[in-house]
Amino acid sequence: MQPHRFLLVPVAMAVLVSASSALGQSAHPSATRAVVSTRHTALGTILVTGSGQTLYLDAGDRPGHPACTGGCLSAWPPLTTSGAPKATGGAKAAELGTVKGAGSTRQVTYKGHPLYTFASDSKSNPTSGEGVNSFFVVSPSGSAITKATTKTTVTTTTTAPYRSY
Repeated sequence: MQPHRFLLVPVAMAVLVSASSALGQSAHPSATRAVVSTRHTALGTILVTGSGQTLYLDAGDRPGHPACTGGCLSAWPPLTTSGAPKATGGAKAAELGTVKGAGSTRQVTYKGHPLYTFASDSKSNPTSGEGVNSFFVVSPSGSAITKATTKTTVTTTTTAPYRSY
């Protein structure tokens, strides 16, 4: 019976080491590497997260300095990453970067614009934040996509009164 006890100790140690390694890997920062991709929508081709959420830029941001802070972040959660962001689809890896976000986070940028999602977007309305509070969806070129506005032209005609002499 004594030999079996000695076999159990190394096996138990191996299980503990393996479990602690697995836990360490799942909490490793590279596990939260952001992905930026593209999707075709009624607004054109836009940037989205790896899970398909629409990405927005804030027209009030300055390069390297996000303007959305405090309560703004609950409506417009920033796209953050712990590792280098990755581009897929029509997104360009050369345009990706990061800036210091809230706290100790790194916010993903595209062509210098900090990227955000919109808390009210849904599957039935994935671009509901378009144009709200100066936030706009982002094209693969890094430009804001603004909804095409419909222009209404009103033409009025005036006529001189009829005079009889």
